[in-house]
Amino acid sequence: MIADGMRIAARGAARVASVALLGAAAALAAAQGARIPADAVDKFHAALRAKDTAGALSLLDRGVVVYEFGAVDPSAEAYALQHLRFDIDFAAATTWELVTRRTGGEGNERWVLSTYRVTGKQSDGTPIDQMTLETAIVRRTGDLFRIVHLHWSSDDPRQAPARKSVPGTKP
Repeated sequence: MIADGMRIAARGAARVASVALLGAAAALAAAQGARIPADAVDKFHAALRAKDTAGALSLLDRGVVVYEFGAVDPSAEAYALQHLRFDIDFAAATTWELVTRRTGGEGNERWVLSTYRVTGKQSDGTPIDQMTLETAIVRRTGDLFRIVHLHWSSDDPRQAPARKSVPGTKP
């Protein structure tokens, strides 16, 4: 009974922390926003590499939907709670070389399709050498673009960082 209460309290504290992070990200939004679609994607990757949680979240729309390697995060809060820390660790341990990029769309809705060669090592020392495909949909709000959808996949799913499924979604 006490253990259950402690687990519930820990989950509540994690939710409060994620809401605080999202609030901090919103406060940084003007400083971290991007004026062209590809900049939103590049700044997001730079924030991940720098382990800048608030900076990364500031480039995401609150309603962002993230698909990565079979998992779904249906909002910025879910992404912050579930997979952001894995993505930060993975980005910090790897090098992402942009191989190709196409952009398109019009008005306030744009897309950025990127292919990266990702190299480095997993935390267990396993080498990483894969092609990662990224689809990003961005939306202009005011003068700045924010990411509303990210989809990552790889030519070698065994190399993807370990992930937990989000409750209520299928892996």
